[in-house]
Amino acid sequence: MELHTGRTLWSESVADVKRYPPLAQDVEADVIVVGGGIGGATAAWELAERGLSAIVLERHQIGMGSTRGNTGLLQYANDMPLSEMILLHGRRRAVGFYRRCWEGVERLRRMAKRLPEDVEFADRMSICYASVPAHVPRLKEEARALAEAGFAAELVVGRHEVENTLGICREAALVTYGDAEVNPLKLTLALFRDLVDRGAVRIFEDTAVVRLDEDREHVILETDRGFRAKGRAAIVATGYAFQRTRPLPGVSLGCTYAIASEPLTDLTGWPQGAMIWETARPYLYMRTTQEGRIVVGGLDRPVPDGPVRDGDLNVRARELARLAGELLPGLKPFSVEFRWASTFGSTVDGWPIAGRYPSRRRTFCSLGYGGNGTVCYAVLADVLARRIAGKAEPGDDELEPGRLALWRRAVRRVAGAVW
Repeated sequence: MELHTGRTLWSESVADVKRYPPLAQDVEADVIVVGGGIGGATAAWELAERGLSAIVLERHQIGMGSTRGNTGLLQYANDMPLSEMILLHGRRRAVGFYRRCWEGVERLRRMAKRLPEDVEFADRMSICYASVPAHVPRLKEEARALAEAGFAAELVVGRHEVENTLGICREAALVTYGDAEVNPLKLTLALFRDLVDRGAVRIFEDTAVVRLDEDREHVILETDRGFRAKGRAAIVATGYAFQRTRPLPGVSLGCTYAIASEPLTDLTGWPQGAMIWETARPYLYMRTTQEGRIVVGGLDRPVPDGPVRDGDLNVRARELARLAGELLPGLKPFSVEFRWASTFGSTVDGWPIAGRYPSRRRTFCSLGYGGNGTVCYAVLADVLARRIAGKAEPGDDELEPGRLALWRRAVRRVAGAVW
């Protein structure tokens, strides 16, 4: 599965990429992690925090899957607004999930501070604007829901006020705090390097898992070269490729497009370095980088990969640049240096997946499906590391993959009743 196409910004941001050998002998550790992207990196980190050793098996090269197509926005807000999530999941569960994501951003913040190298982590506020005037009531309801749950949120209403305050040409905007941005490839590579240097993790690239077995005490994974990795547990964090090998119900894949400008010397038309997104679905999302680039993404399609996705890249890149200029009239025209399309995944209930791999007892899956995938992976890594260490907490089972079949059946019943 081709997880991205085009020229991604982050691929050229790292000059010296450490390579790891393929597995060439049988090995053993406390936990085997399958997948060398941000999901595998955060899982290995949280395991090490609990004193558990890990072996990471990556089919290709560390960080070079969907991680390098990630735009690096770290937001606690979900693709599904809190006000809508409350209607779907109930207030306690919805607010609990949003708080977990808030803690996920904080967890990533702590990781970045402990790393010996710069991963371009920066604290940011987020601005969600009303795509059309009819969406203003949605923003008001979301502001109310966030405030009642204890999250700091400021609503700015009125085109003149929004443009004067934030530089955005729209009728209303919701400002939230506590988010951040990062270079996702640098973060992933740095996490793995630090873990290897500490002796907490061993990594094997160009190593595909072809068979997975369990006995009463262990998980045994056989690789394409015939060698085995054995552990007390395993975490499968293979991202969107998971759906092509073991499809889960209630999961859909699509693609999103993104561009990055050349470095700009003047960003005065950008509102205070904020990350920006909107109420429409699919939505536009934007940020800046430390070297003064503008990153814009969106125009999603329900096509995860292939010629249909790839053929639209240049057209959609030009449209993303046009939309950014229309939204921020004070922004000077810019040239696009990078353009790419990436696969993404979402679930029917708006939550990521963390729990036992279907029909397994010692094998878990960590799948950060959703718009804030990196944040979700930080949440899932903590959940699974605690469970494997025998310190599960109430609510950890709410993210189990088995729930998705129930949600899909419920959605079908509702659709049948309506139509």
